[in-house]
Order: sequence, then C-alpha cells, then structure tokens
Amino acid sequence: MSDLQIRGPLLGSLGAPVPFTASNDGAQRIVHAHARYQEAVYRGNVWLAANQAGAALSNLSATCTGFCLTNPAASGKLLVLLGIGLIQTSTATTTANAGIQLAANVNPVAAAVVHTTPLTVRNALLGGSGTSVGLADSAATLPAAPAAIMNLWQPSVSATATTGIPPLVYIPIDGQIILGQGTVVSLSALSAFSVAAHMIWEEIPV
Repeated sequence: MSDLQIRGPLLGSLGAPVPFTASNDGAQRIVHAHARYQEAVYRGNVWLAANQAGAALSNLSATCTGFCLTNPAASGKLLVLLGIGLIQTSTATTTANAGIQLAANVNPVAAAVVHTTPLTVRNALLGGSGTSVGLADSAATLPAAPAAIMNLWQPSVSATATTGIPPLVYIPIDGQIILGQGTVVSLSALSAFSVAAHMIWEEIPV
C-alpha cells in the first residue's frame, strides 16, 4: 500500500486497511469517532465521587474538610484528573475573598491519609464492576498542610445567597494534573465557604 495520502474521503469495507486521507490543503484528515472520554469510560477506567450535601472547605489545612482525592502509596496506578465541579452552598461576606484553589500534598513517602469521612467512589460506567484505587473524602487528616497548585474559581461575594451565584461551575482539567502514588489533591477556600463538589478521574498503570 502506498504511503501517500489520498485527498478527500475514502470509504473502505469493514476490516479492510485503507490509506490515510488528506484535506484539500494536504493536512491529514482527522474526525471524532465517538465522544471524548467514551473509550476510557467504556473500558471501566474512569471514576467519580461527589459530596451528597454542602461541605465547608478548609484553607490549606492538614485537617481537610470539603473534598479531597487520594492516590494511596503503592496503588500501582496514576490518577489522571479530568474535571472538577462545584455548586456554591453558602454565601461569602461582601468583603471576604472566598477564592477556591486546588491544593496538593506531593510527598510520596509521607504518612498515610486518615480517611475520616469517606465518599463513595463510583465507576463512570454506571453499573460497572471493579474497585477504584483512588479514595475520596469529605473530611480527612492529611500528612501535612497542602500547597495551592491551581486557582479554580472566584465565587460570588454578595451579601445575599441569590445574587451572582452560577448554578454550577465545572473546571475541565483534562489530564493537566496527574496524581502519583502517595499524593493527594484537595479543595481549599481562602475564607469560610461551602460547596457540593465532585471530581472525575481516569486510572492508568504506573
């Protein structure tokens, strides 16, 4: 078979090899075959966890409240963070900066996380089997105070709970952050603030 690209569509029979095709300017033609994460979800490798009610976020504290995701030491997997969702469930004051950050504990040989209030982790292939290595909590004791690594959202600072509050904030991470073994990410607020949150991640071999 020639290595040359063919300009325009080329329809082949099922299972038969066909050469790559090109657009009119010579660029290789690429189209989406399915939804973005469909294959990973179909393979049972994507997991998610969510608060079942509003939870107060701590501020870069080892006594973590709100939401955290742990990849245990020697899990044998990496956790590829795909997205974070937030629903504001409390009102910030008119002067407080309640900015929400993603924080991390990055020492892979630190003490293990104490999972005070575990959340249920579900396979994104709903009804699928298997067990996630990732552990999610609405409250946990981290091995040390985490460090902020990403700014996520500046919520409303209105004095009323009905002004300027979006129904949902979704932050696509799309693999920009990967949790190595023995690391943790958590949500942190710069002042008193509560959210219902979720995280979605893919688990891949180390």
